[in-house]
Amino acid sequence: MRQTAARPQLLTVAQAASLLNVSEKTIRRWVAGDKVPYVKLPGGSLRIPQGALLASLQGTHDLAAEVAALDERFADLSEDDVRAATGESRG
Repeated sequence: MRQTAARPQLLTVAQAASLLNVSEKTIRRWVAGDKVPYVKLPGGSLRIPQGALLASLQGTHDLAAEVAALDERFADLSEDDVRAATGESRG
């Protein structure tokens, strides 16, 4: 289940804010300031590509390596395995 590497994951503003532990307002400011990549849907809502968002971060921590290690560690898990472990239904 390589969410970050195998297929692009488009995050809502709320999901991006939760991932980075910041407010939705902060994400919207970053989008307005072209500090993070985004896609605007025809209806006007925004989606932020997870990989590009993480790549846009600056600092000394190698988040890309950490995400790659997690992808490798959990590569054999299927989405059904994750749903079963979290109690989430297919809905």
